[in-house]
Amino acid sequence: MLIVCTKDQTIVDWTKSSESGAKAWGELVILDPGLSQVDATIQLVEALKRLTDPLCLSAHGNDTEIGDEGSGGKYWTWTYKQLASHFLQAPGSYKGPVLIHACAKSISNFSTYLVLALQEIKELDGAWIYGYNTPIGSEQRYPDPYKLSIQADVQGALVNVP
Repeated sequence: MLIVCTKDQTIVDWTKSSESGAKAWGELVILDPGLSQVDATIQLVEALKRLTDPLCLSAHGNDTEIGDEGSGGKYWTWTYKQLASHFLQAPGSYKGPVLIHACAKSISNFSTYLVLALQEIKELDGAWIYGYNTPIGSEQRYPDPYKLSIQADVQGALVNVP
């Protein structure tokens, strides 16, 4: 499943294009850009409840948030802690992998912080979470979900619940 978590039409259009690689991720969920933050979160959680395959979350981002580039009432933003709590709604058997297809600025990026937050709430034990530690373009091709472990431009971290 690939969920577009931004209102950015460039990312939405790219994801719909045959060159994007999005088809390899299965079901495409584009959050309704007319929704408020609360309602977009509800739509995101409803999609997470259906997870069976690898998951890609596509958005703008930094090391601690994903969503839109702007901030304030008309933009969406989810922190790694908020997203971790939303994974509580995923099926108990879900084990990833998850790719955060968003910019980051350092090796301690959104996906790494997400792993720590998931471990804290004891969720998704054994799942691999992948992400970028550099800026990526809005039209960055989506990698093969079954080859993330050999993808040179993403880093992975294992959720290891003690």
